[in-house]
Amino acid sequence: MEIIVAATTVALVLVFLAAHTLPEAERTHRPKRPTVADVQTRLAAEPPRPYVPISRGW
Repeated sequence: MEIIVAATTVALVLVFLAAHTLPEAERTHRPKRPTVADVQTRLAAEPPRPYVPISRGW
């Protein structure tokens, strides 16, 4: 009985630690989201695109 309680306790501690450390690891490796200013700068640097209608209006 003591072995089952010890194994369950160890398993719960490991699951708890994994649940709290993995999101932190993911957050540190994830690229930063671009800001509005970053997107506007990138779009301003692109050449203008010609307007091509999708349909002919039929």
